[in-house]
Amino acid sequence: MKVALITGGSKGIGLETVRRFVESGFHVVTCSRNSPVWLTQVSNDPLLKSVDYYEVDISQEDQLQSLFSNISQKYGKLDVAVNNASPKTESNGNFESVDTSALHHTLMQDFWSHVICLKHELCLMEKGGVVVNISSINGLRATPNASMYSACKHAIEGLTRSVALEAIEKGIRVNAVAPGATWTPRWDERAINKPTIHSDVAKVIPLKRFAEPKEIVDAIEFLVSDKANYIVGHTLVVDGGITLT
Repeated sequence: MKVALITGGSKGIGLETVRRFVESGFHVVTCSRNSPVWLTQVSNDPLLKSVDYYEVDISQEDQLQSLFSNISQKYGKLDVAVNNASPKTESNGNFESVDTSALHHTLMQDFWSHVICLKHELCLMEKGGVVVNISSINGLRATPNASMYSACKHAIEGLTRSVALEAIEKGIRVNAVAPGATWTPRWDERAINKPTIHSDVAKVIPLKRFAEPKEIVDAIEFLVSDKANYIVGHTLVVDGGITLT
């Protein structure tokens, strides 16, 4: 059975990815920072009971080392890795006014943690392995008031392309998916203080709606599949056309 690691699998895009891969017959390993959230998901969906879950803050290298040691000991390999984990951004606001500690937090959570994950994942993969990094349309364009988050996603883009050229020598494909506005629990939180946010954002998207998490997972699933065997170092943009405007 193929083994897939999906980071940040307790909510949103990550959770839908976990479900899809379980349904597709993978043995799924996932992690998140808050185990009670995961346990609630499992109680609501028996499909998730087969998932090998770990409570891990991927920005902490000692916790990551423990996670990958467990994967190595239990399975001896990874066939697929989806680097999805991304906590709430703490560095929003005008760049010159944002606290330095908040900038550092975003750097560690949204870029450096993925760097370390990717290193571990590649060491556990052989020919035929596939990595999908979850980027963002904010890694493809300027994003005022979220400059550090945007910088991290731009860095993910560069990392994906550069590592893809190295990894393909071993027969491992590395690609990325860049979601646009996707309705996840993070948007639910924003809607508490701004009830019109759904309609306000939808208006500026050419498709006039948010993506559903499963539509982002469709792109991930495609890049992992044999149908994408000739795709290397590519970012698949799934944004309803917003980056065209």
